[in-house]
Amino acid sequence: MKNPEIEQLLTRYREGSLSDSELAELNRLTGRDTLMDNACRRADGIIRRRRASLFTVAGLLVAGATTWTLLNPQHSEATMVAEAVVPEVVLPAAPEPAVEQAAQVKATEHKPVATTQPRRTDTQPLPAMADEPVVVCNNQCEADSVISDIWKFLTV
Repeated sequence: MKNPEIEQLLTRYREGSLSDSELAELNRLTGRDTLMDNACRRADGIIRRRRASLFTVAGLLVAGATTWTLLNPQHSEATMVAEAVVPEVVLPAAPEPAVEQAAQVKATEHKPVATTQPRRTDTQPLPAMADEPVVVCNNQCEADSVISDIWKFLTV
């Protein structure tokens, strides 16, 4: 009954000689509109579920990152200060010259004696401290000045 009519319309469709009214009749007989509507509804459902899954995963990632950031803070409340550590120079103890001892002994005799300290040649001069920059910062410093001071400190 409907099969010969559908086959005839399909044959004309393959040949390309099908008119618009015959195409509408073929679609009605095969139920193409109903099938396409069902397929579109199923595809929309699949797309909706994929988007819901994507948004759920993204939300979980954001929630996890926020929780991790709040539980593991990278900053402290105390003010941070950077400063250079300068090693202390210990000078050796100077031996008492024999002239001073002689002056102390002679001082009891009430004779004036000229005492002078000899020059010490065994000590080294202290290093110049004014040339080394000291980097000090609090939370109100500008980033460029801090970076500049740190660069000067590291290149000295």
